[in-house]
Amino acid sequence: MLAATALAATSCATGLRPYFEDTPTVVGTTTGDPAIDAVLGLYDQVDFVTFTASYDVQLLFGGVTTAASVTQSTSPSGREVTIGTVRFTTDASGTRTCRLDAGTCAEGIDAAAVSNTGVTPEFAFGDMAKRLRRDAASRVGAGVPSTIDVAGLTATCVDVPVAGGTKQYCSLADGVLAKFVGADVLIDLTEYRPEATPLSAG
Repeated sequence: MLAATALAATSCATGLRPYFEDTPTVVGTTTGDPAIDAVLGLYDQVDFVTFTASYDVQLLFGGVTTAASVTQSTSPSGREVTIGTVRFTTDASGTRTCRLDAGTCAEGIDAAAVSNTGVTPEFAFGDMAKRLRRDAASRVGAGVPSTIDVAGLTATCVDVPVAGGTKQYCSLADGVLAKFVGADVLIDLTEYRPEATPLSAG
């Protein structure tokens, strides 16, 4: 209690100081910026969409590009994310990580298996909305809205100015990730279908 009082007194004496806390990343949390919230509102829908999408994921330092694909079915519920030679599956039987080059699978989602690609097994789902909410909290200006054509479809985008540059987030109308330009990675949608591909058995 004394420490908290002393901190409050110091803050009053010297003015506002940077305040660090866990940035709210819960689905539905808004930022107050209309352009950012428009894209967030789309991203937050993706868990309820049936689709198949392919992506190119490029690390901006080193120029390594990894092919990725995502398929999700809402009935029956299931999801499969393939990044390079690693496949992550979530279905009624549980979760598993399969290394396609070795022909082996293990229970659970092993995110470390793709740590060298710049993305996670959730890159096309909750991770992108979390990234955008964090960047919204640290932005140095208002989000700038735009639309672009991606894989023959129109995507809603927002450019978010942050210290050191600008990041771009784009979503299709159903919430599927269309494009991301970050400081470390570039993600481009290359193909999209509003239907699910059958999940693999392992």
